[in-house]
Amino acid sequence: MKLLLKIFGTLYILFSIAVYALQERFIFNAEKIEENFNYGSGSEVEIPLDENVNMNALWIKEKANNPKGVILYLHGNRGSIRFGTYQIRHMRDLGYDIFIPDYRSYGKTEGQICCEEQMLNDVQKSYDFLKTKYAENKISIIGYSLGSGFASYLSGHNKPNQLLLIAPFTSLTDIKNKYLWFLPDFLLKFKLPVTKFLETTECPITIVHGDADRIVDYKFSKDLKSKFGAKVNLITAANISHRRIIFDGVLKRTILNLF
Repeated sequence: MKLLLKIFGTLYILFSIAVYALQERFIFNAEKIEENFNYGSGSEVEIPLDENVNMNALWIKEKANNPKGVILYLHGNRGSIRFGTYQIRHMRDLGYDIFIPDYRSYGKTEGQICCEEQMLNDVQKSYDFLKTKYAENKISIIGYSLGSGFASYLSGHNKPNQLLLIAPFTSLTDIKNKYLWFLPDFLLKFKLPVTKFLETTECPITIVHGDADRIVDYKFSKDLKSKFGAKVNLITAANISHRRIIFDGVLKRTILNLF
């Protein structure tokens, strides 16, 4: 029995070390893109982050050049802007400019991810860039999946016009506790406490989530609705999964109603 406990303890420690050391690979599934890649629409913008490190973003302007405002779209943990251009299909031709940044190490953006504070500072710089081009009450934020964490942070620390979260979580800690409940919370470097960020969000909040989501549990959106009540408008997409929600008709109708 002592031998079994020793083996189990050793395996537990080794697994914990692996999770701590490799969590960036689990959380962030970045796609790198060649510098000469053409997105096919919009113009590229380079936003300085650190010395010798720039954030690449795609700025798609409204055709009539008289936009109602701008949508800041923060994509999920997979891919890059290249996938984001497909994900914004419901946001096109609504009279709004669209701005899609790539996180550090994603797409053409330089640098490596080191910590949560770094990434939050990065997305804040993309928001600050937009404030130099638009009145803040003309900036709307949309975050999908992992991007909902960054979108919630921005809404809680700024004063955008509105916030739309697609398949959000309450925190990465809660996701960890759903799947790896036996590991201590302090192992997690990235927490993205969406619930905490929404406490200081003053703009209207809309959530769209599929109830068949097996990646980011629909329960997280229900928890947010329960926590904030009338402050949150929760719209459910019946029988829709995590990947399908971004292309679903429920999301399309929601965006048309909001914008």
